Amino acid sequence: MDAVNPWLDPSEVRHLAEQLLRPVAPARLSAADPGFDKAFVGFTDPDRLSIETLPTREETPEPPAAEIPQGILIPNEPEPAPRTIPNLPEPERDSDNASTPAPPVKAPSKTRFLERIEIFRNWLAKNFNATDIFILDREGKVIFDESGHGRLHFMARNLALASRHTEAQGGNVHVKIGPGAVLEVIPCETPYGRIVLGALVPESLPAPHVRTITEVLVQTASPG
Repeated sequence: MDAVNPWLDPSEVRHLAEQLLRPVAPARLSAADPGFDKAFVGFTDPDRLSIETLPTREETPEPPAAEIPQGILIPNEPEPAPRTIPNLPEPERDSDNASTPAPPVKAPSKTRFLERIEIFRNWLAKNFNATDIFILDREGKVIFDESGHGRLHFMARNLALASRHTEAQGGNVHVKIGPGAVLEVIPCETPYGRIVLGALVPESLPAPHVRTITEVLVQTASPG
């Protein structure tokens, strides 16, 4: 034994070194060998291992297209009918040829003014369905009145004054004051000066009727 290393055997150390220096072939592992023996819990023999496969989905074949026997015609789909816009009726327009009522019979020259106004009033009410008829002078004073509504007089004066300032054609103006009621105002020049006729009518009067009423009113207000 060596006195320096009393616990080491030189021959054993040399033998151990030779074994460590000897090349060792690498271990070959197979894919089938997982490295566990049969004593390991959960071991299964690879030869007995079965893999469950899902059933493949069979594609349903499309039904064959129906054959059309010869000699049979398939009608084409009808085309949609074109949309037509109905002709809308044109709005009625006032015409100078509109039928106007005949003027009343001329009163005798010696007939008093108020009597002639009464004849004119009856003719206006009969032919134009006029009501609440009144006549004002150029100062706005009442010459004839069957309405009894001072508010109508006030409106007629203002409308007549506005039409004079704006030089409205025809001279007449009208304003709707209620359902089926229109205040028609017709100013006209007479030998005695400017007078204003006011009346309630179902609807505004056309221009030919206004001209006829103006002519009859001027004739009524003129001296015989």
